[in-house]
Amino acid sequence: MHFKTPGGATFFAAEITSEARYMFNQDLRTGLSIIWNTGRPAMFMIDREELSLDTGCIMFLTEYHRVDDFEFDAMNVVQFNREFYCVEQDDAEVGCRGMLFFGALNIPKVQLPAHQFRRFQVFWDALMLEMEDDDDYKYEMLQTLLRRFLLLSLRLYRKQELYLTHDPPGLTLIRTFNYLVEKHFKQLTKVADYADLLHKSPKTIANTFRKHIDQSPLQVINNRRFLEARRQLLYTDRSVKEIANDINFKDVQAFSHFFHDREGISPKDFRNLRVGEK
Repeated sequence: MHFKTPGGATFFAAEITSEARYMFNQDLRTGLSIIWNTGRPAMFMIDREELSLDTGCIMFLTEYHRVDDFEFDAMNVVQFNREFYCVEQDDAEVGCRGMLFFGALNIPKVQLPAHQFRRFQVFWDALMLEMEDDDDYKYEMLQTLLRRFLLLSLRLYRKQELYLTHDPPGLTLIRTFNYLVEKHFKQLTKVADYADLLHKSPKTIANTFRKHIDQSPLQVINNRRFLEARRQLLYTDRSVKEIANDINFKDVQAFSHFFHDREGISPKDFRNLRVGEK
């Protein structure tokens, strides 16, 4: 079910079965998406990498993720654009920027514990009822329900992925760093660059990451650059030299060495191999 305003705000929420898989090819290409697997374990191919989604697991995607293939039984889907609710500008309300969305780490996923299922189901039922209503308060009610869902999800994500139950300065630093990397990884390639933006020392950032997650700040930057390289090799006709320039490598040789260290083959061979798999 869709909700739209004259100002361009769009919100979508629906229970989807495998018969409606066409929606991923048509309707779910833009905006931010929340995918809650309510059926059997599902499989997604995102940026040509396989990702499994267990029953009761929720993942969070942006328009930058490319869903190539999928196999699922049933799932609840929410999607919205920036005009409806801007995660970036309204970060103070929820605090999911750099965590659930626009982070430089892996695709965020949360697994619903059994004791939390009813809470999320109540939210979903309320959302479905609100989508059926048509009054002057619908926009505000949908935004309120969305914020509530994001807050509940973020609470679980902190516990499951960062092993944190509250919001210490370290968590704020990590998610702000992740967000800045997502925005500036093509131009800024050193931890010191982000330290300047954050008014922190590189050592402080490194120590905070070491305490809470299993990647260093430099690994976060390089993993994001690597992901962009893979996406451009897979989905664009840009030359290897053009891609190297776009993500700020000094020359093709440096880029090829960087890519080979992570993928095991050269950029050219990677493109030829994956194109042959289509």
